[in-house]
Amino acid sequence: MSQIHWVDAGIVAAYMAAMLGIAIYSTRCQKSASEYLLANRSVGWFAIGFSLLASLNSAADYVIGPAMILEFGFMNLVFLLPVFISFPIIFRVFLPFYNQLRIYHCYEYLEQRFDIIVWIIATILFVIWRISWMGATIYLPAYVLNIVMGVDPFSTIILLGSVTTVYTVLGGVRGVIWTDVTQAVIMLAGVVIALGLVMGETAGGWAEIWNVSRDEGFMYFTAKIPEMASAGSLWERIHLYFSAPLTFWSIILLGTLSKLTSYGTDQVMVQRYLAARSINDCRRGFVINTIAYIVYSLLFLVLGMALFTYFKQNPLPGNVNYEHMFPYFIGNFMPVAVKGLIIAAIFAAAQSSVSSGVTAATSAIYTDFYLRLVHGHVSAEEKTRDLTEKQKLRFARFCALVLGICVTLSALLFMELAEDSGLFAAFRKVVGIFEGLLIPIFLMGMFSRRVGRFGIYLGICAGFLASFVWNFMTDLGYGWNTVVAFAVTVASAYLVSIIEPAPAPEKRRWRWRAIMDRSRDEDAAMSTETG
Repeated sequence: MSQIHWVDAGIVAAYMAAMLGIAIYSTRCQKSASEYLLANRSVGWFAIGFSLLASLNSAADYVIGPAMILEFGFMNLVFLLPVFISFPIIFRVFLPFYNQLRIYHCYEYLEQRFDIIVWIIATILFVIWRISWMGATIYLPAYVLNIVMGVDPFSTIILLGSVTTVYTVLGGVRGVIWTDVTQAVIMLAGVVIALGLVMGETAGGWAEIWNVSRDEGFMYFTAKIPEMASAGSLWERIHLYFSAPLTFWSIILLGTLSKLTSYGTDQVMVQRYLAARSINDCRRGFVINTIAYIVYSLLFLVLGMALFTYFKQNPLPGNVNYEHMFPYFIGNFMPVAVKGLIIAAIFAAAQSSVSSGVTAATSAIYTDFYLRLVHGHVSAEEKTRDLTEKQKLRFARFCALVLGICVTLSALLFMELAEDSGLFAAFRKVVGIFEGLLIPIFLMGMFSRRVGRFGIYLGICAGFLASFVWNFMTDLGYGWNTVVAFAVTVASAYLVSIIEPAPAPEKRRWRWRAIMDRSRDEDAAMSTETG
């Protein structure tokens, strides 16, 4: 176990100072809650694209990503297939839809389509989901530093949580987006440099890495279930299949639902769309994010192959397992300065996710609870006499502060959960339930003529209960929990719709087709007037 060199500590400190500097600089133009939460809808495509990459690719990639080659082999490539299934849907369906609605956050739409209760439920689900997810991603760098240098995880969590909270409270969404851009560059540079170092230190280079990966049996795309060969009955085979942590089809379904949830119904992402200057900026940014995400994922797969080969040639100590091979390599084999950069990259991966989540949750709480329920304002764009812009801005900052504290506490709780379940399993169990609940609400709202508010109420309850039981009361694979939540939510909502009266015509006017037809009619009317 190594000690951190003063040069490495200086690099990490300089990175932290730079993030605070960007946030402080961003406070110059903060005169309203609209600027604080949406950057006055003036962000360009480049910032949108790299901010999307940083926001949803957390420290889990650095800590867990390389080691996943050991458990899932080339099944990791299957995780890229949902990108090609879900991203065209986001591009063609969700981006123009949100651009047309012109709202503060995506859950506002649910009041128009269903009612205020569905809106509030979705907001609460989102806030709990994001706090849980952000707690996990704050814990992971603390885990790395504990493995690498024996640093107390509690101290790291407090440090990361405090610095991230401060620069988020100060900078608002504009500051967060530009810190995200900086962090995305650091994250990409970190994995490229790490891969170069490992490959340079591995005898035989890429040819040997490929041969070892082939000989170790990593080149498979479906789940390895050894017990399947001796299974007797069909029921036993089915049970074994669904007990596997991940399979080809669970990855396809889980990945598609996860991507649709993250990019279509997660305020972290939708806030980026709403802050864009135009739909074209939004789409260009999304394309940049897609390309960068694929490259980023492939780099971590190759890094895992390279690390495994390196440690086959230079065996790990008996008390270190392969799950920790990347943290161990950072601590014991990376040169001074490079180690500091990689640690900064891990911090960046964690902080970008947390700061984005805090600003998104702040936007939801500010609109739904502070303006809508406390002050009775239907729209965040509405001019208010009882509230000044300074009061709105002050509340938004206070909310971001409280959320940052909650995330830090959540990280401490996740530390206990990870000790019992393992890192990746704990991460999936935490976020999987919520991913399967949010996307069906939006899809049924956008495309169903029959499902109404009571179907959504019951569907959410049934979906949450089913996924919770699957996760924590059975030995079945965690890769299916999102699919279970989605399927039970949709099935329950449609069953209720059989006896529930059809939604009123004014509610059906908020389906996707009606919104997009309205947009085309308005464009045609403007063209006629101009002509």
